[in-house]
Amino acid sequence: MGDSTLKLPGAAAAPLKPPAVAALSVSSLQLPSSAPQKLTSAASNGNVSGSATGNPRNKCALKPGYSLMSWIRLCNSGADLSGTAGRVVPVSRTELARHNQVNDAWMAIRGKVFNVTRYMDYHPGGVDELMRGVGRDATKLFDEVHAWVNYPQLLGKCYVGPLKDTVASKKATDAELLRLPPPSAPAELKPRFDWIQQRRELTLYFYTRRWANPGVLLKRKTAEELEVRVQLAEIWHLYNFKLHSGIIWPPKALRVSPETGKIELVLSKQEEQPWSSYGSHEASKTSGAPEEELLDFMVQHCSHFNHDSFELCLESVEQELLLHLPVGYHLDIEVPHNGERVQRSYTPVPHNCLLAEAYSSSSSPNSQRFLIKHYENGIVSSQLNQLESGGNLQLTLPRGNFNLAQLEAHRHILLLAAGSGLTPMLSLLRPLLERHTNRIERLQLLYFNKTQADIWWKDKLLALQSSDERFLCQHILSQEVEEQPPTPNQNTRICPELLAPLFEQQQPLGERFSYVAICGPTGFNTAALDSLRRLEFKLTNVHVFQG
Repeated sequence: MGDSTLKLPGAAAAPLKPPAVAALSVSSLQLPSSAPQKLTSAASNGNVSGSATGNPRNKCALKPGYSLMSWIRLCNSGADLSGTAGRVVPVSRTELARHNQVNDAWMAIRGKVFNVTRYMDYHPGGVDELMRGVGRDATKLFDEVHAWVNYPQLLGKCYVGPLKDTVASKKATDAELLRLPPPSAPAELKPRFDWIQQRRELTLYFYTRRWANPGVLLKRKTAEELEVRVQLAEIWHLYNFKLHSGIIWPPKALRVSPETGKIELVLSKQEEQPWSSYGSHEASKTSGAPEEELLDFMVQHCSHFNHDSFELCLESVEQELLLHLPVGYHLDIEVPHNGERVQRSYTPVPHNCLLAEAYSSSSSPNSQRFLIKHYENGIVSSQLNQLESGGNLQLTLPRGNFNLAQLEAHRHILLLAAGSGLTPMLSLLRPLLERHTNRIERLQLLYFNKTQADIWWKDKLLALQSSDERFLCQHILSQEVEEQPPTPNQNTRICPELLAPLFEQQQPLGERFSYVAICGPTGFNTAALDSLRRLEFKLTNVHVFQG
């Protein structure tokens, strides 16, 4: 027999399927003959050459990938376009008025409130035209220019709830809004397990949720016994497998997709033959990792990186252990000091994070690579800098509070990093640039250092910028001495004046940065937050990485 896929009926649950959704079709959105014919032809090919909304004053060409068919595919994808997790929420006029920004846009049509945030770039009339109706009852405006459009079908997946049009709702206060029941929290996420096999391989699948950002810890106890831990925020889901027969270590592949939340573990069988089942497993969970649990690692090499930094590469002492960190998480390295144990937080540098080829999270999960700045009086960095190959260290399990799902709605993202604060940003680059849904349009890194010599991986950052026009890295140097010194009044430190051009009010709403991630020394982080606050940036769309 060849390597054709074998799966025995009844041996495992059916493969995960996307949530059921009501299908949209082009035919359901056909316009009557009285509608402008240019609109029909434009929607079919994603290009608008005439009046997109029926208003002859308004002409706008859709960007590639934002045609009517693309919108239909998005509606049928199962994405939460309403932002209410499927819950119908009555909306007062005061609450409706609060959602009046391009990245938070609601509008009411004939008593129904729709979240049109994700529809902005699909609207044939352009963002500015659609923004005329957000935050209010747009029925009259809609009837003037869109009366023929089947909006319940077009925006059905964006439905938030009915507009409360009572006297009380018109006089709604903040206290009333606080009494509105919040959208129901998502049900507790429990990974779903499935498996398939070939003669030579066994593949275990764990399905979580889009942008759940899972971490994975694997341990092979015996040839037939395997422990799989799936980390979802502070929860660890533990699976103890007793397999049908023996497997070869290490696994052929461990693939973790931050976008889909899917974990794929490919194992080679010791004997090439079909199994009657995968075996059996027991599942449990814990809230948070035990504080005393540490992982033993050995130094592969510790080498000079630049004038004040070094590279540390560690490999698990347990050869039958593999570790994959969630995006944006860190590990604490522990060292002895004056009879005590001291820990410092470091973010590993992801494998291939700056290579031109496609990002892969399956490379060398047995090792962890760090770039570390050496401080003369640093308790931990001074000890780490003196390590030799073969030395031993202990690391914690992954820690962090970064919510990758929060970035899903944002296509223009700004990264602010200073010095060694670059490392968590490196973990974000590929997952964001390789994102398929709500594709990133602009990812800009402002990297702050004292001099050119302090910049980490300058050439690799430049190579990534050359390979992907959506990524831009700008270096801000505070003490650089060059043939051409900084111009007078040029800002070389984080401040509102330096950031202000990135949030120009003249920019179209859909092209301004709507999310910011920050990492650097405490003073830098504080100054960055203060600058954004003074620029009236929405701080709920800011994440600060802290050790």
